[in-house]
Amino acid sequence: MNKEIILNKEIEHAYAYKFILTFFGISFVYAILRYVVFGLEPLAHIPLFIMNKALSWSGLATIGLSKVLCYSKERKTAGLIGAFMIGMHTVISLIILRPEYLVKFYNQTDGMRMTGAGETAILFGVLGLMCITCLLWNSIPSINAAQNSDGATNIFPKLSNVVLLCGAIHVTLMGWSDWFEPSNWAKFGYLPPISMLSFLTAVTFLFMPTPKTTT
Repeated sequence: MNKEIILNKEIEHAYAYKFILTFFGISFVYAILRYVVFGLEPLAHIPLFIMNKALSWSGLATIGLSKVLCYSKERKTAGLIGAFMIGMHTVISLIILRPEYLVKFYNQTDGMRMTGAGETAILFGVLGLMCITCLLWNSIPSINAAQNSDGATNIFPKLSNVVLLCGAIHVTLMGWSDWFEPSNWAKFGYLPPISMLSFLTAVTFLFMPTPKTTT
């Protein structure tokens, strides 16, 4: 391995970590600004409700990042971090999936059963999670060896696209009703919904070309 390849690999490694940390930091601060500073959420909801929004957005972005990195190790690392974020998002969502937190996803008749949009959003979230599980399974060295793989592709680009597509549909169903009503943003400091920003993030990575993987 020549010095140029080593240098490029180190640069990509540093870039990936900086991107992930910066994106998560920005998404977390943005969520606090929108829902706590300008919104009506109390500080007590930062550990779960607010953190969950940051994990969802940054996790989707990190999965997208894993698709566009060149080196297999960096691609795998980004994919694992993204999967970890989405995993945390899933667990937290199961905890707060109740009318008290997400009233718009429950019907107005009894407030106990979810609406069609709510159930469909959850469905695509689960589909995306299953795809991430497949990606994680493929990243196990022994599985790669059993499949006669050299381990160069730890995150399948096409399956990553499916994750991004499911994520885009998931967040669309979660918040599209507020996307085209800027007047609804007034109580949040006119900051766009995180669901909209997550959709744009997923679509951006979805249409970005996947470079050839290098070991």
